[in-house]
Amino acid sequence: MKKIIYIYVLDTLADCEIGYVLQAISMQNMIKESKYIIKTVGIRKEPIKTLGGLTLIPDISITEINENEIAALLLPGANTWHDEEQKLILEKANLYVKRGILVAAICGATLALAELGILNNHAHTSNSIEYLSMFSKKYKGQSLYINELSVINDNVITASSAGSLLWAKQIIEYLNIYSAKTIQAWYNYYLTGDAKYYVKLMSSFE
Repeated sequence: MKKIIYIYVLDTLADCEIGYVLQAISMQNMIKESKYIIKTVGIRKEPIKTLGGLTLIPDISITEINENEIAALLLPGANTWHDEEQKLILEKANLYVKRGILVAAICGATLALAELGILNNHAHTSNSIEYLSMFSKKYKGQSLYINELSVINDNVITASSAGSLLWAKQIIEYLNIYSAKTIQAWYNYYLTGDAKYYVKLMSSFE
């Protein structure tokens, strides 16, 4: 049975923030024995509208998450993380952090983790330390804030809205989806656009 990477989808989801991670994980199609599959999860199996205007229908609802097969929960940015109904997925996120399952949040989702108190105990980043301090009354993790695009600490990965490429790299590294050679070539290609890294990336699958 393949492990499942769940991506939470909610209204106003920031489309651009999950592009790199989707592309990176989909490269498994080049490998005969892929380890993971992606499933989208929503509050309900009802359409959501992304920030870019796309309509997405979640594969499953929160109550249908397979607790035995979950490998990671990815939380993209959105303008609706403060909504009361997001508490259901955040309760899951808190549980998964405690269980040692990867929880990766970017942009506005880092604020949701701050409200859970998770960032009071893990090195982290976000859009800025001021962003977390201003909008989260429960945030006390200023001493653990790192001014980087994306930060990994144990099984928690956080990123700013500008950190989606590094965020994706840290996710696929943590999940050990590819060899270190493949991951570095992939990252260098999208970071620089230099075709030599694309050649290295393709040859790394041989």
